[in-house]
Amino acid sequence: MDNKYNWLEKRTPRSIEQLKLWNENPRLNPEEKHITLADFAEDLIADETEKQHFFELLKSIANNFIPADPIIVWKDIDSHKFYVAEGNRRVLALKLLNDPEKAPKSIRAYIRKISKSRKTKLEKIKVCIAPSLEDAEWYINQRNSASSLQLQWSRIQQQRWIGNLYEKYGNDIETLITKTGMQKSELENYIRNIRLLDLIKEPEIKSALTEKQYKKASSINFPITILERFFSTKTVKEQWGIDFDGLEINLKNKNGFMTAYAELIRNIVDNQIEPKIDTRTITTKLNAILEKLPPVDLSKNDPFVISGKTIYQSKPAKKTISNKKVTNTTLKGDPNRKHLILPCYSLETSEYRLEGIFNELKKLSIDTYKNAVAASIRIFLDLAVFNWLQTENLLEELQSQEKKDIGDIILKNRLNFITTKLKTKSKKATSIISKLTNPNNEFSLDVLNGFQHSKDTSFLDKKFLNRFWDFLFPLFEVLLDIKDNGSQDE
Repeated sequence: MDNKYNWLEKRTPRSIEQLKLWNENPRLNPEEKHITLADFAEDLIADETEKQHFFELLKSIANNFIPADPIIVWKDIDSHKFYVAEGNRRVLALKLLNDPEKAPKSIRAYIRKISKSRKTKLEKIKVCIAPSLEDAEWYINQRNSASSLQLQWSRIQQQRWIGNLYEKYGNDIETLITKTGMQKSELENYIRNIRLLDLIKEPEIKSALTEKQYKKASSINFPITILERFFSTKTVKEQWGIDFDGLEINLKNKNGFMTAYAELIRNIVDNQIEPKIDTRTITTKLNAILEKLPPVDLSKNDPFVISGKTIYQSKPAKKTISNKKVTNTTLKGDPNRKHLILPCYSLETSEYRLEGIFNELKKLSIDTYKNAVAASIRIFLDLAVFNWLQTENLLEELQSQEKKDIGDIILKNRLNFITTKLKTKSKKATSIISKLTNPNNEFSLDVLNGFQHSKDTSFLDKKFLNRFWDFLFPLFEVLLDIKDNGSQDE
């Protein structure tokens, strides 16, 4: 081994708590924010197969076995903190086992159970300290190269890593060849693939997809091999007016291409449209697939070249002077808002009905559907409580305490039971439950029950419904994984 990589031969104990996870890890979805341990975990277990692998890793560590592959860290010169370049999954597993309360709600009970089964709690772990991130990159490239005998990244993870390195080194392909040891043609192919994939973020594509379709399309689990094979065929290049020149992607009709491309992506992620688009049908049923997709009119001359990460930007709208106050933004907590839940909020859950009601409440106008909205608040609360009890593995304890099956335990008793579990964890949540179960309170469970069982219409008022939801919202944030994505435009 070259002397400059002697650091790989030395392993130094470092506190697990002080090791920082790397938010540019190619295993992570670049579209997601990674701030808390729960953010990292949610991303790494988004795919069911990856989730099972992570659970196996947790059990292995709980049995005092940690894979022997080196954990590579480097010290950031500005913050003086140690970041994990290689071994993020293992470090994340160790951190969660040491502090299960930082795990996502969906797996917290499982990790808590595994953590309790451990014989010893690890406070430190031996790591290899690279002099810099650039030095760590050498090991990362070696470990995840196509010739590596170790568990490799997925194809999209490897290609995005190469794309990131290309930008880091000033778009210098020769430097990238030196750093990776890969052939120029292979590197160019990787970078073009990532540029094609990143078209999904462009307004023309993103606006043509539903929120769920876009999430799948921008996921690190997107089958990029389908795009590779599709655009490598002569027929597609000719019919869609696309060709490759080194790193550049040339389009003959940009608007026509983007329309067809959006439909291609939608078909891939939905996987329910015949013929299904996969790596096999791209070869065996290509003509049938192209017939289903919008044609690209090559008689219209609208040439464009894709040559960088930022493909292009829409022209900013001209500013005009007007006396009219125009706004499409609703402030959080505005009792006059049209929709109970603002678009900026999203719910992470595997429960179909919870997700369905949450997303429908984003769309239902309270002015038009106030009865449906009112009843849905009560149903959503019931489902949220049941989901939390299930996630925390508390159903059996509650049934034993009440001496009833869960279906026979009224919501008020479920809420009172939850209060005993949240007393030391969330004073805000317990305060809300206390007020909710008090029939004299303005926002009471009795009022919610009345939305379903009473003929009283005095509470069917938009302002009241919005205020009731805002009252409950901090409790929902404790019971569920609700995220604020920033934009509040309605």
